[in-house]
Amino acid sequence: MDPLIAIVPVKPLAESKSRLAGVLAENERVALTRKLLERTLLKLARARGITRVMVISRDEKVLKIARKFGAWSILETHAHLNDALDQARRVCVANGARALLIVPADLPKLRVRDIENIIALGEPAPRVVIAPAARDGGTNALLLNPTHDFIFQFGDNSFSAHMAQVSGSRYQVATYESDNVTFDLDVPEDLLTAKIINHQSEIKNQKSKIKNHSIT
Repeated sequence: MDPLIAIVPVKPLAESKSRLAGVLAENERVALTRKLLERTLLKLARARGITRVMVISRDEKVLKIARKFGAWSILETHAHLNDALDQARRVCVANGARALLIVPADLPKLRVRDIENIIALGEPAPRVVIAPAARDGGTNALLLNPTHDFIFQFGDNSFSAHMAQVSGSRYQVATYESDNVTFDLDVPEDLLTAKIINHQSEIKNQKSKIKNHSIT
């Protein structure tokens, strides 16, 4: 499966993780998003089978981080995720991509072995690999081999929409279900599970905020 390009779509930092606003200030949410993105880029860079990594965003600060980690940076021209992914796919195909792996930047448990396992499931072509989200019926990773003839439907219940799309098509479909990939960091309770806040006093403070947030 060569070349395979990984695409990481990222919202502007100021708009990121809005559902954590009750427990994290804006600067804390920005810092969290940066940390998650940097971690994701490191994992993708270390995974065997990926030719290049691309980050697409409307935020130049995000694109600067991407370039720092050796990824392509593409300025997004659409505010909707699925339109942005179509834009990214066109750029990837124009640069010789035969397969794509879409990975969001908010999977704090993602491991290199998960990425490599998903890639391995993507052979032989034509094949689609879909990793469901634990919450909202979404899709947390998607591999297309080859890249064409697939409509992105990310959002609530996208897992069933993506599965329905490939049912009866020329594509063979595989699912990848691992807690490392199904878990995404989106709501206050996820901060405790993710274990990304290292300092014990900060952890204690976040637990107090989450408890108070849940009561209100």
